[in-house]
Amino acid sequence: MHLGRCKCESVRYQFMGKPLTCYACHCSDCQTSTGSAFAMVMLIKSKDMTVIEGEPDTKVVVYSGKQVQEFHCKQCGTELWATSKEYPDFTALKPGTFDETSWVKPIAHVWVSDAQPWVHLDIATEKYNKQPDMSILIDLWAKSESE
Repeated sequence: MHLGRCKCESVRYQFMGKPLTCYACHCSDCQTSTGSAFAMVMLIKSKDMTVIEGEPDTKVVVYSGKQVQEFHCKQCGTELWATSKEYPDFTALKPGTFDETSWVKPIAHVWVSDAQPWVHLDIATEKYNKQPDMSILIDLWAKSESE
């Protein structure tokens, strides 16, 4: 089990499953929404996560022409996760919101075509210029877990 929270701890959640994948996205949308060089994304099964304290606020945003519902804290604004009607069984969790993050490591960098030129990526981590099919990222994660 992994516990997570927003910055002010008004919203807390628990994750009781295994990640399907975890990657760093360098697309311009993620750079703008995070105010950083990239965003970390952990894809999980929605049924494996439960809010245990507080009630997150939601807003609908569009990424690459697709509507996504973002969940964030009403108090501090921390984005915690996102879902899509296209994939109701999956949640894109922000792994930096876990209480303990030392186990979180991306298996790939996507949209490196948009990466900031000063970002130096680990040579051993897979890189994709655009968004690969999610099955590729899921397979990479499964392979890394079995090693």
